[in-house]
Amino acid sequence: MQRIIIPAHFIHTKATPFWTKDTAPAGIWQRHLDAGTRQGVYPRLSVMQGGIRYYGYADETSPAPVETLTINAGEFGVFPPEKWHRIEALSDDTVFNVDFFVDPRILME
Repeated sequence: MQRIIIPAHFIHTKATPFWTKDTAPAGIWQRHLDAGTRQGVYPRLSVMQGGIRYYGYADETSPAPVETLTINAGEFGVFPPEKWHRIEALSDDTVFNVDFFVDPRILME
Protein backbone atom coordinates (compact mmCIF):
# COMPACT_ATOMS: atom_id res chain seq x y z
CA MET A 1 0.00 0.00 0.00
CA GLN A 2 1.33 3.42 -0.90
CA ARG A 3 2.03 5.70 2.07
CA ILE A 4 -0.70 8.27 2.71
CA ILE A 5 0.12 11.61 4.31
CA ILE A 6 -2.60 13.60 6.04
CA PRO A 7 -2.59 17.20 4.75
CA ALA A 8 -1.06 19.56 7.33
CA HIS A 9 -4.13 21.82 7.50
CA PHE A 10 -6.49 18.97 8.49
CA ILE A 11 -7.93 19.04 12.02
CA HIS A 12 -7.90 16.21 14.57
CA THR A 13 -11.57 15.67 15.45
CA LYS A 14 -11.90 12.39 17.28
CA ALA A 15 -9.93 9.60 18.95
CA THR A 16 -11.07 6.16 20.03
CA PRO A 17 -10.07 4.64 23.36
CA PHE A 18 -7.16 2.21 23.43
CA TRP A 19 -8.63 -1.09 22.25
CA THR A 20 -7.60 -4.74 22.44
CA LYS A 21 -8.96 -7.75 20.55
CA ASP A 22 -11.55 -8.11 23.30
CA THR A 23 -12.56 -4.47 23.84
CA ALA A 24 -12.75 -3.18 20.25
CA PRO A 25 -16.21 -3.03 18.67
CA ALA A 26 -16.97 -6.35 16.94
CA GLY A 27 -17.70 -4.61 13.63
CA ILE A 28 -14.16 -3.29 13.31
CA TRP A 29 -12.95 -6.82 12.52
CA GLN A 30 -15.47 -7.15 9.64
CA ARG A 31 -15.40 -5.35 6.30
CA HIS A 32 -16.97 -1.94 6.81
CA LEU A 33 -17.21 1.64 5.66
CA ASP A 34 -17.65 3.60 8.87
CA ALA A 35 -18.79 7.14 9.49
CA GLY A 36 -15.19 8.09 10.29
CA THR A 37 -14.16 7.43 6.70
CA ARG A 38 -16.59 9.75 4.96
CA GLN A 39 -15.38 12.24 2.38
CA GLY A 40 -12.48 14.32 3.65
CA VAL A 41 -11.81 12.24 6.79
CA TYR A 42 -8.57 10.29 7.22
CA PRO A 43 -8.35 7.57 9.89
CA ARG A 44 -4.92 7.03 11.46
CA LEU A 45 -4.49 3.74 13.30
CA SER A 46 -1.70 3.62 15.90
CA VAL A 47 -0.44 0.39 17.43
CA MET A 48 0.99 0.48 20.95
CA GLN A 49 1.55 -3.25 21.36
CA GLY A 50 1.33 -6.25 19.02
CA GLY A 51 0.31 -5.58 15.44
CA ILE A 52 -2.61 -4.88 13.10
CA ARG A 53 -3.04 -5.81 9.46
CA TYR A 54 -5.24 -3.51 7.35
CA TYR A 55 -7.08 -4.91 4.33
CA GLY A 56 -8.50 -2.42 1.80
CA TYR A 57 -11.16 -3.57 -0.66
CA ALA A 58 -12.33 -2.16 -3.98
CA ASP A 59 -15.95 -2.29 -2.84
CA GLU A 60 -18.39 -3.92 -0.45
CA THR A 61 -18.43 -7.32 -2.18
CA SER A 62 -15.04 -7.80 -3.85
CA PRO A 63 -13.64 -11.14 -2.67
CA ALA A 64 -9.98 -10.22 -2.20
CA PRO A 65 -8.31 -7.12 -0.78
CA VAL A 66 -6.65 -4.77 -3.25
CA GLU A 67 -4.17 -3.54 -0.67
CA THR A 68 -2.77 -4.53 2.70
CA LEU A 69 -0.69 -2.78 5.32
CA THR A 70 0.95 -4.26 8.41
CA ILE A 71 1.27 -1.87 11.36
CA ASN A 72 3.54 -3.00 14.19
CA ALA A 73 3.98 -1.69 17.74
CA GLY A 74 5.25 1.91 17.68
CA GLU A 75 3.96 2.51 14.15
CA PHE A 76 0.85 4.03 12.63
CA GLY A 77 -0.96 3.73 9.32
CA VAL A 78 -3.18 6.24 7.54
CA PHE A 79 -6.08 4.87 5.53
CA PRO A 80 -7.79 6.51 2.57
CA PRO A 81 -11.20 8.13 3.13
CA GLU A 82 -14.28 6.33 1.82
CA LYS A 83 -12.57 2.95 1.52
CA TRP A 84 -14.10 -0.44 2.37
CA HIS A 85 -11.75 -2.11 4.81
CA ARG A 86 -11.27 -4.43 7.74
CA ILE A 87 -8.46 -5.01 10.21
CA GLU A 88 -6.97 -8.05 11.87
CA ALA A 89 -5.09 -8.20 15.18
CA LEU A 90 -1.83 -10.07 14.69
CA SER A 91 -1.49 -11.12 18.33
CA ASP A 92 -3.71 -11.57 21.37
CA ASP A 93 -1.94 -8.73 23.21
CA THR A 94 -2.49 -6.10 20.49
CA VAL A 95 -3.37 -2.60 21.74
CA PHE A 96 -4.33 0.17 19.29
CA ASN A 97 -6.47 3.23 18.72
CA VAL A 98 -7.77 5.28 15.81
CA ASP A 99 -7.60 9.07 15.38
CA PHE A 100 -9.64 10.91 12.76
CA PHE A 101 -8.51 13.98 10.82
CA VAL A 102 -10.84 16.08 8.69
CA ASP A 103 -10.59 18.81 6.10
CA PRO A 104 -11.83 22.01 7.84
CA ARG A 105 -14.11 22.70 4.87
CA ILE A 106 -16.09 19.55 5.72
CA LEU A 107 -16.73 20.91 9.22
CA MET A 108 -18.27 24.07 7.75
CA GLU A 109 -20.83 22.17 5.68
